[in-house]
Amino acid sequence: MIDILFFGRMADLMRERRISLDLTDARGTLFRLREEIFQALVDSGRITPGLIRMSVNQVVTHSDQPLSDGDEVAFFSVFSGG
Repeated sequence: MIDILFFGRMADLMRERRISLDLTDARGTLFRLREEIFQALVDSGRITPGLIRMSVNQVVTHSDQPLSDGDEVAFFSVFSGG
């Protein structure tokens, strides 16, 4: 199982903050998971893939990587502030 967390606009769009998925459902990589979760929102124009930020086990990443059982993946939008 992997835990998937949503923050900010991602949580608003998904209408939930946390889900758990069997690793086989996630297809094994971060980019595939992102595509599976957000494809309908991308297709409808509600979100742009480039604005989705990701972290694996609390480390922000911009590259694809394999996922392992027990990983925590978070999706969030770009933050601004000062």
